[in-house]
Amino acid sequence: MDGFGFSVKTLNLTKEYHIYDRPSERLKELFFRKKKHRVFRALGPLDIEVRKGETLGIVGENGAGKSTFLKLAAGVIEPSSGTIEVCGKVSSILELGTGFNPEFTGRENVFLNAALLGLSAREVNERLGRIENFADIGEFFDMPVKTYSSGMYMRLAFSLAVHVDADMIIIDEVLAVGDGAFMKKCIDRMWDLKRNGTTLLYCSHSLYTVANFCDRVVWIKEGEVQGIGEPKEVISRYEDYLREKETQEPPEAPARRPAAEQKIAEVRNVTVMSGGKEVGNFIDHASDLEVLVDFQIFTVARVHVGFAVDRNDGLCCYGDSMHRQGFVPFQGPGRGSVRILFKNFPLLSGAYKFVIFLLDDTSVCLFDRKESAVVKVNTAKKEWGLCYMDHEWKI
Repeated sequence: MDGFGFSVKTLNLTKEYHIYDRPSERLKELFFRKKKHRVFRALGPLDIEVRKGETLGIVGENGAGKSTFLKLAAGVIEPSSGTIEVCGKVSSILELGTGFNPEFTGRENVFLNAALLGLSAREVNERLGRIENFADIGEFFDMPVKTYSSGMYMRLAFSLAVHVDADMIIIDEVLAVGDGAFMKKCIDRMWDLKRNGTTLLYCSHSLYTVANFCDRVVWIKEGEVQGIGEPKEVISRYEDYLREKETQEPPEAPARRPAAEQKIAEVRNVTVMSGGKEVGNFIDHASDLEVLVDFQIFTVARVHVGFAVDRNDGLCCYGDSMHRQGFVPFQGPGRGSVRILFKNFPLLSGAYKFVIFLLDDTSVCLFDRKESAVVKVNTAKKEWGLCYMDHEWKI
């Protein structure tokens, strides 16, 4: 692979599926040679090059074509037209359970899948202990995988994928089913792979993780690339699109939050103060503000606190973190608190909220987030813009 500057390269790549209204239509088409199907284009045409050693994030709504692209890169499906060139050994974590025989034990599936990736029995035996320890599913490692929960599937699949010395690893949204502690473990392992030059294709709905972990991001909508480039720029465009769409559609029901015992840390309370008192719904422009954050750490993890000031339409006005400023993190388990002081709060008229994050040492793994109540800023006279900028006129 060292002779190539890329891991994946596509040219006019498309993937189409034939849709039949009824199963019998397929037989009629076969025997009578008359078209009975509709063509659904899931992806393309797509021209993209993933550089060797790059971490490429892939974002988009459900059904946008993200998983189709990853399956094509993994060799699970064939393109309808165009070409895709993949260099080196590829390991992938696609839908949970893909590639696992449900009747085999976890151990047997490790041997089977590792052999399919080209590892010898000796090489598998050398890695088996590390795979078992990383998955950390106890006695289930020697039980049929049909008895596994979705979290156990993900643990075994991820552990196998990151221990077979692949040149490229494809991860398709499976980390969402893991608990906080194992997600932190996975992110740390992905950082190790990234530093060692492994190419990573990472698909996730966690835009924060994608923005802070990936070298580039591609946004796919209805099978076509809408943007590719610097992570925060592409994700900002994607978020603008989602916000605009939300104004036209009823909001979805919020996802169920994981139980506290599954978490590494949790924000307990966010309080906005001014003049020694908790603010109500309004504050005056240029007030001194103080944001009090109380949180709890459930494990021995190191935890950094971060914040963002968001306008009510989702625009991030500013953000910072303990990690970015070089502060020593909080060490769990136990309770903790911080005070964030804002002198002469500069934002002009509008509704804002403070969003608090609990982060790991990399500022990529997000343990928890909590928003303050919405606070509206009043200005004494009519102003234009987002914030006041100190300036001087010379005429």
